[in-house]
Amino acid sequence: METRTTAERLLLATRIGWFRLNQPVFIDRGQAYWIDHNADELCVDRGSGRVSRHAGWTCR
Repeated sequence: METRTTAERLLLATRIGWFRLNQPVFIDRGQAYWIDHNADELCVDRGSGRVSRHAGWTCR
């Protein structure tokens, strides 16, 4: 089960917890984001039914 988080302000993400992104990603205020661990991707709900997916990996 994924945990969705809503950005409280504009974020430039390079890492979300233990998840590191291949490239930095902008997440705008009010957008929800979560990690799809099965696909090793950060998912960002951009609104209007659009979800962007960004590659990365879990480092532990």
